Amino acid sequence: MNDDLLSKYADALWRGDIVPRDCAELERTRALVSRIWDHIWNLGKLEACREVFHQDYVGHLPLMTVHGPDEFANLVRMYRQGFPDVHLTVDDYIASGDRVVVRWTSRGTHEGELMGMAASHKPMVMMGISIFRMQDGLVAEEWEGFDTLGMMKQVGAIP
Repeated sequence: MNDDLLSKYADALWRGDIVPRDCAELERTRALVSRIWDHIWNLGKLEACREVFHQDYVGHLPLMTVHGPDEFANLVRMYRQGFPDVHLTVDDYIASGDRVVVRWTSRGTHEGELMGMAASHKPMVMMGISIFRMQDGLVAEEWEGFDTLGMMKQVGAIP
């Protein structure tokens, strides 16, 4: 590649007129994973689960294992019944290859029954980390950790 062509390529890259293929794939992955927070959790658009999660999705969560997009939708539905004003924010996002790591914060008020706990009407703030494995452009597997004990203390389920 001659210097003039290389200079034009670098300039176009800098301006954002072109995006390297690997960066474009990472951007598609970021946009897909962000729908988990923006659409599914925060807006309750559970139909998006089938567009985000692979049919063979397995979620390794602290309290359960979730299989497939429909079970994930049921989990969100249950949680949103307990915390109807739930709002999750992404604090950190890291992607490399087929893995995505997200550190997130969940906020909400315990206004409905959740896992046998009657509504306490208390606010809750909880931090968590999710690691996703991507396959065929969808979320295929997830490992998640969050502060379950802290959440239960905040809503008065345990002293």
